[in-house]
Amino acid sequence: MALIQSRGTLTFLRVHDVGTRFGPATDQIDVEVVMKLSSQPTRAMGFTLRNDTNRPAHQGMLDLLRDAFSNNLTVVVDYNLDTGKNNGVAIRVALTK
Repeated sequence: MALIQSRGTLTFLRVHDVGTRFGPATDQIDVEVVMKLSSQPTRAMGFTLRNDTNRPAHQGMLDLLRDAFSNNLTVVVDYNLDTGKNNGVAIRVALTK
């Protein structure tokens, strides 16, 4: 597993129910928020929105992504990606000008 940083504008932002997962059976991520960036069109990154200790940070990340999507802002995402996979779990989100 590698920690990767990607930068780009959002081309896809999805929020779905707990447990519905994202991606094909061999490359699924168990998350509720999924995004794609213009610079990595074949990759998706996501994070959970569950009622746990990460909820406040993850809600803040979703709020930033919504602002970025609405205003076409550049997003920087740090995410863990397993070797040979296209879908990873995001741990940080930032906006840049």
